[in-house]
Amino acid sequence: MQKTYYSFSDYVKNKFGVKVGKISIDTDFGCAHKANDGGCRFCNLNSYKPPYIIEENINKQWINGVENYKRRYQKFYAYFQLGTPLSPLASKESLLYANKLIHFDNCVGLMFGARSDMLEDNVLKELNGLSSSFNKEIWLEMGLQSSNDETSLFINRGHNYKSFADTVKHIKKNYPNLIICTHVIFGLPKKFIDEKNIELESREDMLQTVKDISSIEIDAVKFHQLDIVKGSYFENMYKEYHFPVLEEDFYIDLMCEAISLTRENIIIARLMGDSLGDSLIAPNWKKSKGEIINLINKNMKLKNLYQGSNFIL
Repeated sequence: MQKTYYSFSDYVKNKFGVKVGKISIDTDFGCAHKANDGGCRFCNLNSYKPPYIIEENINKQWINGVENYKRRYQKFYAYFQLGTPLSPLASKESLLYANKLIHFDNCVGLMFGARSDMLEDNVLKELNGLSSSFNKEIWLEMGLQSSNDETSLFINRGHNYKSFADTVKHIKKNYPNLIICTHVIFGLPKKFIDEKNIELESREDMLQTVKDISSIEIDAVKFHQLDIVKGSYFENMYKEYHFPVLEEDFYIDLMCEAISLTRENIIIARLMGDSLGDSLIAPNWKKSKGEIINLINKNMKLKNLYQGSNFIL
């Protein structure tokens, strides 16, 4: 089925000529935001940790990851996914690991989970130079989740939209080799209605986030639905309050409109999330991830929508 959006798989195949996967690297630094301020309320890092990460040695993590995915992919990104590897406390060691992994011939680049409020110029400068020296990509996977500041406060994100947008502008002006991928979550709670009920962002709130990120110089986006996962702050809230979650048909319809509002040259690196193992509490969707993605594509064609068709700067 012909796609109606610019996918990550299309991007890497066009650039590298082969299928490219991602190997998660765990530096075991944890989340600096969680240590400092309790962390984002939706998150439990263990729900994202692949089962092949059983070694502390970074090189062995890479080798195990390659072995795990070698039948599916020919080349790989080293993805420093878990926690905040570029926080002030972790960045020195993360850069040492980065300098080791970037030498592997089957490594096309590095990806780092990043917070816009914790990136330091000396780190950005080194990463920018590393990309130039090795002619390999370096991605900053910068979580935003929502451009609505009321939502950001409720989920304890730790920064507002303006500071995020200012960081994007600063990086693009001063460190042009770095690729910025923004994470967005649909279905986030916005506020308490009363002592029993929680209100989610409206459809308009969610789509406004898409409009906002499309107006700044990001290179890629990952869309997720909110998953209530075990071990997160939201797990307890879900048990104690009426905490609605998105239905799959609503999400499919929402994503069709979101893609049409996304600037056409932004790489859509993900259309939905998938929590690992038995960590997921809700939503309990019946359709598989593949089925939902196919339905998004099918419905867009039926509606004569495609990426950027409703984008207005």
